Amino acid sequence: MKRELYFNGSNIFSPSDFHLQFAELLGFPSYYNANLDDLWTCLTSYINPQLRLNIYNFEQIIKAFGPEAEGLKEVFDRLPDAVPELELLLN
Repeated sequence: MKRELYFNGSNIFSPSDFHLQFAELLGFPSYYNANLDDLWTCLTSYINPQLRLNIYNFEQIIKAFGPEAEGLKEVFDRLPDAVPELELLLN
């Protein structure tokens, strides 16, 4: 059975808000540098892929990222191909 996690983006107003809260939820290592490259690395090689990750209010997160929004979208768009065991639900 997959572990299920929920992340609500309604309180995300900056990239640093996202990185701090998301890293805490997923238990990223202390050396996580709160950037998109490290996000990709942690999602594809650090966490247990037997996971169902529900991200609510994803549009709020995208809005908070401003000019970096396309990079964040790319991370989540590529994730299912890179880690097929991980179930990602963006709402």
